[in-house]
Amino acid sequence: MSGPQEVARPTRARRASPLTTHEKGRVALAALAPVLVTVLVLAPVALVTSITFGDVLSAAVVYGGLLGLAAGFVATDRLQARQCPRCGQRQRRGAAGCDACGYDLARRPRYACAERHLAYLDRQGDGRCECGRPLEPLPETRGVGPQVVATLRIGGLLLVFLVVVGLVLNLLEGRI
Repeated sequence: MSGPQEVARPTRARRASPLTTHEKGRVALAALAPVLVTVLVLAPVALVTSITFGDVLSAAVVYGGLLGLAAGFVATDRLQARQCPRCGQRQRRGAAGCDACGYDLARRPRYACAERHLAYLDRQGDGRCECGRPLEPLPETRGVGPQVVATLRIGGLLLVFLVVVGLVLNLLEGRI
């Protein structure tokens, strides 16, 4: 029973709860789809050129597998981002606040002491950490989106570079 003499303690961030069976299936589909798409894209190339189906399968496993790992990571991150860090309940896509506890999911305010002991989700009580230091606001989280966009840009630039190098080498050898 909470009495008036009890001081509320700051709330610690919770770990993400395990994915449900349905969510695991969605992550597996996101991870396997690039491998299948790579096979479907390279199969006509193998029929027209001297590339063997073994080459197609190895390229699908390597390149489609790498893209599948990235897609599985992003899918897992996006599914866990819908979970309220305070109460642990999953929310609908794009929810601004938690339906159960009212935590601001849009801004996701977090606090830590100067020693960065723990990330607290609110400043209840006297606004101090368990170690006695005052809690300071942490910068807002950006998510994984900017990193994914930067990686895709770097990959696109690398692709353009490799195509240009291939064209230059073919020009120097007199094939074009």
